[in-house]
This record gives sequence, structure tokens and C-alpha cells, in this order.
Amino acid sequence: MHVVSSENIQWKSLVNESGNGRLGLYIGMPGTYHVGPQAFLVQVLDPGGRIRPHFHDVDQFQVVVEGDGAIGKQPLHPVTAQYADAYTPYGPIVAKDHGLSFFTLRQCASSGLFVMPGSKSKMPGRAGRNLAARFVTGEIPPVGSEVIRVALAEADDGLRIIGLRLAANQKATAMPPQAGGQYLLVCGGALIHEGLRLPPHSLLYVEAGEATPVLQAGPLGAEVLIMQFPKPSARPGSDPHVLARRAATDYVLPSTIRIE
Repeated sequence: MHVVSSENIQWKSLVNESGNGRLGLYIGMPGTYHVGPQAFLVQVLDPGGRIRPHFHDVDQFQVVVEGDGAIGKQPLHPVTAQYADAYTPYGPIVAKDHGLSFFTLRQCASSGLFVMPGSKSKMPGRAGRNLAARFVTGEIPPVGSEVIRVALAEADDGLRIIGLRLAANQKATAMPPQAGGQYLLVCGGALIHEGLRLPPHSLLYVEAGEATPVLQAGPLGAEVLIMQFPKPSARPGSDPHVLARRAATDYVLPSTIRIE
């Protein structure tokens, strides 16, 4: 299991044609291809900042944690989780008056950002799912209350989005990773993991088949968003073991985007 505190991440600058931003590095390095999971926090700092419509060659979750904006016609407010199948275009992502911060979470690193229109020939078939669900935070239960689980989205292939609320110092078993891997994002309060305090925007990644995590809330309770990837299948981009065998070719990144 990967455990990353939001207090221990590195930052890089992000510049595109519509403004300035930052990248918080959690797992792996965006802008390059590598084997294994990839997780980073994107901050679009300028009001009106825009990321053009595009797709990736892997399944992914994105989670809006600060600011407001839209992805296509879908309004974005904290905490909104968006899931997209591999090779499914989405966007544009547009920040409003206060900028926009969102996580990008993957089981396996993408090998590029394929801008639309113009990249349709790289899609192996029709686009897949593109769905969003909002986890309303600020509702940590009082001391002694039962654990509250909120089902936000699910599908027959194991795709799940669940919100979890724990009272102060409470323990709870998370969700068995029986399909794809899982990301757990601290959205409010804090978790305690092996003596380490994990404040908001801390992240855990559980590989498929690993032991189910037992979560320990801090003294102010915790709100946690759990996102499980679908079970690997023949669908292109869904199986991280197949993706790990891709040739390590140059990462596809438009020349208008710079990571420094």
C-alpha cells in the first residue's frame, strides 16, 4: 500500500496556453511514462484557466478538492469525483473565479495527453464511460456514532465510489479491493496510519488483492473518499499488467504545456 501525507509532497510549476498552475507530486511523475500507479494534484491557479478536451490511454479518476469550474457541461465543486474509461475524451476543464484544484489518479501511468479534436485515430473504438459523483463533506458524525458509508456510484465490473464518515478516534474497515486497485483520499478531518497523521488531501493507494485497510480517524474524525477501479478486462486500457508491457516511448505532451 502507498501512503502519502499531503504535508510531504513536492511541487512543480505547470504552464499551458491559458494560464499558470502547479503540480503536487504524490505517486510517480506526470509528463513521463513509467510502470506503476500515478497520482498528482493539479492546481489551475488563474481564473478562466482552461485545459483542452483530451483523453488518456488508461482508466482514471479525477477529484475536485478546491475552487470551482466545469468539465464540459458538468459543474465542478468540491468534492466531485469524475471517472473516465481509457480512450474516453472529456473536457474542456475550465476554472472559474477562484481557480480549480483536482487530483488525477491512475493504476498505471498514462503514456500521454491526446488532445481532441485531432487524436481520434488513436482511439481503438468507441468512447467509454464518463461519470461524476459528488461527496458532500463537512458532515463528520458525532463521537460514538456508527460509521456512515455513502454509495455514490457503482457498476457491475467493480467500479465503485464510496464516501466514508468516521467519528473522532473511530476505526472502520474500508472496502475490500476485489476488482481493480483503490485510492482513498482524506477529504476532512484526518486519518492516523502507523502513528503518522494524514490530514486533508492525503492519499492511500491499495493494489488489487491486497489486504483491506483498517482506517483510524483522528481526534476530529475523518471523511474519506474511496474510489475503486473496474476489474481488468479485454477493454483497452483497463488492465495495468497489460499496460506495464507497453513500449517506453516518448510521452505525448502538447508543446503548449510545460512542467518545470
